[in-house]
Amino acid sequence: MPRGLYVDQPQHVTLAEYEDGPLAADQVRFRSEFAAIKHGTIFHLFSGESPFQDQRFDPQQRLFVKKDSPDAQPGGMVGQYVGNMTVGTVTQTGSAVEKFKPGDRVYCYAPIAETVTKAAAQVHPLPPTVSPEDAVCLDPALYAYAAVRDARITLGDNAVVTGLGAIGLFLVQLLARAGCLNIIAVDPLPKRRALAEALGARHTIDPSQTDTGLEIRRILGRGADVAIEASGNYRALYDAMRSVQQCARIVTLGYYKGDHSHVPFGAEWHHNRLELISSMPVWDNPSRQHPLWNLERLEQTVLALFERGWLTSNGIVDPIVPFERAAEDFMRAYRDPADAVKLGVRFPG
Repeated sequence: MPRGLYVDQPQHVTLAEYEDGPLAADQVRFRSEFAAIKHGTIFHLFSGESPFQDQRFDPQQRLFVKKDSPDAQPGGMVGQYVGNMTVGTVTQTGSAVEKFKPGDRVYCYAPIAETVTKAAAQVHPLPPTVSPEDAVCLDPALYAYAAVRDARITLGDNAVVTGLGAIGLFLVQLLARAGCLNIIAVDPLPKRRALAEALGARHTIDPSQTDTGLEIRRILGRGADVAIEASGNYRALYDAMRSVQQCARIVTLGYYKGDHSHVPFGAEWHHNRLELISSMPVWDNPSRQHPLWNLERLEQTVLALFERGWLTSNGIVDPIVPFERAAEDFMRAYRDPADAVKLGVRFPG
């Protein structure tokens, strides 16, 4: 039987067997070749500190409301197979599927598992010019691209990026492409700062060793024009507020958890009249440039940026481990992110 990465108890994963059922008429099944997780979102949910623990999102009211009854399973994704995006080769197609045939290489959102079965509408052909490593980065690159558009970047801007996970590192690349004069990347992990410099950051800062706001003013002679906060850390959000000049913009796209008391809204945010923007291209949120832009166009554009070589996953999908080690290395990355940017998993064969 095939196996997948499965949460068997709170804050613990294992490789567990599952059974592939009969294929529906509109479904595609493929054998996995390469997959990756999304550290921020997955680890947030995995930790059991998500707002979904005791609430549900009401799509009509656009509000989190208390759940009517407790979950049958304990929190922290217990009972679920986990992952983000997977690349593979089609092995079977349903009787109504015309878009794909066995042997086609494809990608889609899916758990880390040896086989994936999805509706054909949810599966995408893998262009020959896009590597599996690039394909599993289409999700973080999408979020980064939407945030850059929300930030209204202008040629010559000085920009700050706080949080150098996969999304933050794609932000650095996109800001460089957009013509930012100075990009300052902020993260406590030296491996990520070095990668940001290789990808276009002119300066990097370790926020654990200095006052980020003061250091940026020392570098630029003033605050930055815009800051994009990609860590989901409230202290980093406050650093972003201290990084910019009067009437500037802060765009957030991190999945925040923990103690929010580190953000004193009565300080710089209030006195410098800062603009705080939440960026979220999914969850039925329209683009701020609608109707000229929608989610489909954002996704197509990000894919084109990879095809043209304007974005790269080099160094971002790291470490890459064999499937047999997926559970072990997932736990290692969860407990200590110092050596992991975006965990990639390679399947045998």
